[in-house]
Amino acid sequence: MNSNIQRVLFMSVLLACTSVVQSALGSSIRAGERKNVLLIALDDLRPVLGAYGADYVKSPNIDQLASRSLLFERAYCQVAFCSPSRTSLLTGRRPDTTHVWKNSAMEYWRRTVNATTLPQYFKENGYVSIGMGKVFHPGPASGVDDKKYSWSPEGLPYYRSPLEKKYGPGNNSHIAWEADGFSDDQLPDGQVAARALQTLDQLKVNRTQHGETRPFFLAVGFHKPHVPFIAPKKYFDMYPPQEEIALPKNRFPPTDLPVIAWSVWPGFNQFGGVKEYFVGTDCFSNPDTAWTERCMMPINATQYLRRSYYAAMSYSDALVGKVLAKLKENGFDNNTIVVLFGDHGWQLGEHGEWGKYTTFEDATHVPFLLRVPGVTDSGMRTSALVELIDIYPTLVDLTGIPKPPVCPPLSQNIERCLEGTSVAALLDDPQAAWKNASFSQYVRPQAGLPYIPGRRNFTNGTDEQVMGYTMRTDKYRYTEWVGFNHITAVANWTDVWGRELYDHTQPTEFFNDENENLADKPAMKETVEQLHSMLRAGWRGALL
Repeated sequence: MNSNIQRVLFMSVLLACTSVVQSALGSSIRAGERKNVLLIALDDLRPVLGAYGADYVKSPNIDQLASRSLLFERAYCQVAFCSPSRTSLLTGRRPDTTHVWKNSAMEYWRRTVNATTLPQYFKENGYVSIGMGKVFHPGPASGVDDKKYSWSPEGLPYYRSPLEKKYGPGNNSHIAWEADGFSDDQLPDGQVAARALQTLDQLKVNRTQHGETRPFFLAVGFHKPHVPFIAPKKYFDMYPPQEEIALPKNRFPPTDLPVIAWSVWPGFNQFGGVKEYFVGTDCFSNPDTAWTERCMMPINATQYLRRSYYAAMSYSDALVGKVLAKLKENGFDNNTIVVLFGDHGWQLGEHGEWGKYTTFEDATHVPFLLRVPGVTDSGMRTSALVELIDIYPTLVDLTGIPKPPVCPPLSQNIERCLEGTSVAALLDDPQAAWKNASFSQYVRPQAGLPYIPGRRNFTNGTDEQVMGYTMRTDKYRYTEWVGFNHITAVANWTDVWGRELYDHTQPTEFFNDENENLADKPAMKETVEQLHSMLRAGWRGALL
């Protein structure tokens, strides 16, 4: 369909639905007094941003947002994988509740848990709920962007760029590409940004010319810096030649790493520009060779990939800047809460790993910014341990819509309850005492080696059979890999496949930590026992 026709149809639907839905609400909520919400999701974005101390990257727009936000220095995802992380954030339920642990058409949460999503809840409470781009994980894993439930009629049909297949991860011909001669709008994320600008314009028209009083919940999802690292060439030109790009300081796995913890970089290792280095090897199937120098990405390729990731990140930053500028231009800036987050971290050669798929700090640590007009205008920072699952209850608190209760231990049949903690209190005191730990997890054999020496064979390569439960406390990261029943979502804590303990008692440099596994050191026996008890107690036990 011609793009101009698509735009006209979109605007017509947006305008027409405004009066219909508004009259149908019949709500006593004084919605016009509530703040709007702008939720910005970036895919595979680790906290490699100027605002987080990475002065070697170009992220001026996100840095500017950070200067007017509460910046969370220690925020963590629930799973370092797209669908389970986003499902957890958007349903407010943890992975063992949703039964979503990987990207799979068989793991759509509505088959398991009767959860009301974040945009759905705002829609039900008088907001115009509109999304675009990668907010939910695409396809059957989300019921195709959860379009049946989460979005207002104004937001349908749900917008995804028609260029996704051509330039997305489904095209693995090459891991990175400098798009010479391309403008921002000639790639999928640029088109998502353009749709966001159109939507903000129409929302303004509806308010100023058509009497719209409902606040909006607008979710904008950008794909980059997800592989392939594609961006207009001007963003690559922001960086020095690849031979000047710094290498990771910890290129090899931690000492005494349990084999079960290792990831074989699935997907990533099949891209052109990567797979050629491993032709004829058993690097991704043999535990005896997986960690050797031969199975590491070469130095020049590592520098090339790191530079390409930074360029893709800077492209996303520019698009974020366009959306924020339009928000301000249209007069929404002072009445809109803005949340920006990465759905999980990403390893760029640290520990010899590439991608997510692990329980390391670099895979689970994410950027998270919260702007509340009139509250965070001068910029704030907190070192409190927070989680992406905390976003849902936080936005409910800050907008004043009714707050769902904390979920009981078995909540699959409860539509409205949450397993995260609102961080709104940290706006009053960023240094306040907070919860004792954050919790993440990852399954095996998904993304791992096909067999583990000395252990029983996996029954297949797809079902979740071992779960790595990891906990980040103020001083440590502690992980246990234990047997797991994917049908019941119950762990067998006596079936231990490996333990990891990393010391964070001293300030560590981002992306250069967790280099020595201390779990089996005699001197750490008491610490391991204490952390094991905390891990078993879970997120409920970590609340103060």
